Amino acid sequence: MKKNGSIENILKDVIKNIGPKGRLTEEEVAFLWGEAAGKKAARHSRPVAFIKAVLTVNVDGSSWLYELTTRKREIIKNLEDKFAGKKVREIRFRVGEIK
Repeated sequence: MKKNGSIENILKDVIKNIGPKGRLTEEEVAFLWGEAAGKKAARHSRPVAFIKAVLTVNVDGSSWLYELTTRKREIIKNLEDKFAGKKVREIRFRVGEIK
């Protein structure tokens, strides 16, 4: 029997098959954000909206706002790889509450 891949591939398959077709849940976006931005950045930021290919992310301070802004293109590429074909046109960072 051939093994079907890593845990990441299994999670991607599960994410694609749950929830309303074509829409990512808040939990899915948060999980994928952590994968794309990195665990350290994810501890200081939280996606709050994903509307019309624009992801809005709250950060807990101006230093993280700057750090993530400088990495925006890299993060967008990582997100598109993980969002199962969904287009991410823009990320907007703002200082706000992290839950």
